Parts: sequence; C-alpha cells; structure tokens
Amino acid sequence: MTESDCFILGKITKPHGYKGEVVLFIDADEPDAYLDLDAVWLKLGDRLIPHFIESIRPHNTANKFVVRFDGVETEEQAKSIAASDVLAPLALLPELDATEFYLHEVDGWEAVDAATDSQIGTIKRVLDYAMYPILEVDANGTEVLIPLPASLDIKVNREAKTLTIELPEGLLEAYLGGESEDRDDDDAQ
Repeated sequence: MTESDCFILGKITKPHGYKGEVVLFIDADEPDAYLDLDAVWLKLGDRLIPHFIESIRPHNTANKFVVRFDGVETEEQAKSIAASDVLAPLALLPELDATEFYLHEVDGWEAVDAATDSQIGTIKRVLDYAMYPILEVDANGTEVLIPLPASLDIKVNREAKTLTIELPEGLLEAYLGGESEDRDDDDAQ
C-alpha cells in the first residue's frame, strides 16, 4: 500500500487510558461510515504501517472514537503512534456526482472559468479552511486563490481532470489585473 492508493481518514490524537487505547479523529462528513473497518494504515515516519482494529467506540464528539489496535497494549505503545495520520484505501470512498470532488483528488487538475470557458491555470492544492475550501491555482506563474463556498457552481470532469468554476465577479481581475478593462472594451463594441 502506498500513499497514492490511500486517503487521509483522520489522525490519532492521543492515548486513551493506560492499556494501549488511542483517540482517533475521523475527518469525514459521515464518520460512522468507517466504523466497520478491519484495518487502517498509520503513517509512521515515511512508512505506512497496517494496524488491525480490535475495537472502536464513540468518544465525546461525533468525529472522535476510542480505538484498540491489535498489538498496542501499553500506554507507551499508544504514545508511540499518537499524532500519526490514519489512512484508508481510496476504494472505500463513496462515488461522487459531477458537482462534487474530494479535496485530495484535484491537485494537478486544470481550473476553468465557466463564464468564458477559458483555462485559469493548474490547481496546486486545496487549502481546507473552516468556512470552505480554497483552490490554490497557478495561473502562468501568478498564484490565484479561488474560494469554494457551497453556493458556488462547480462542474467536475474526472476524465479531463478539470474543475469548471463559476467565479465571483472580478476575482481573476484582482489577481491578474487589466483583464477587466479588456472585457469592458469588448462589451462596449
């Protein structure tokens, strides 16, 4: 199993008690969908190590669970895996429709302006902020940040690896300058 075959399901936040249990934060909209997993992979250093789940139960909030892994039986062993990223196979992700995408899947895709059907640039990464995600796009050497609130119209083309986005008015002009004047001139003619 390699990282490219996986997605980050969550993180081991801390040990729980003195008998090897840990608290797992599942970073998903529906964390209960992942409670039947037999195993996960922990990123320890630069390696992915499989860990088999003996038990899992809710802990305080909807996204936190107390987990007992096979072979982790002491507080010291639990401390050694604390703060580790927890990964699961991509095959476990549910299918999405043409208006939804996973944040990890669009790195390297092209962003397209829905109004002009023109290429904006290459998506470098998605910044996952509390309010909504933000695309970091390389537009011919200029960094453009495109906010993605839920109200924004987005079309996903997985085959072409493009996101077509209905951009807020003036957003590109704020980054790239001058283009708004060119559009105004074209409209006047």
